[in-house]
Amino acid sequence: MKTYLGIFFLLVTGMVGIGVVTAGIQSANARNYHADVISEIECSNFNDAVISSCRQQAKEAGYELVVKTMVYNSQEHTKMAEVILHYEYAIPVLNLVTDHQVRGFAK
Repeated sequence: MKTYLGIFFLLVTGMVGIGVVTAGIQSANARNYHADVISEIECSNFNDAVISSCRQQAKEAGYELVVKTMVYNSQEHTKMAEVILHYEYAIPVLNLVTDHQVRGFAK
């Protein structure tokens, strides 16, 4: 009986560990995607078509992307944008799903 109980707890611990590692990988992927979006927006010089394309691609990838452009000069040219990426942090074994976000600025 002790052996079976030990094996059971070992399996549960292994499954929770795998869930935590998977959630960490998903979080790292979201951070990398966020950095790529910021780079793409900066390289396009805050082009509205590129920003809406990034929003659509994020939606297809399972993320929610919010881009708030900011005007900083008299000619109303965008000089900076706040980029917020919402993603789910999930550990299915523990039935834990929370909404996390990555914030950054494209300059």
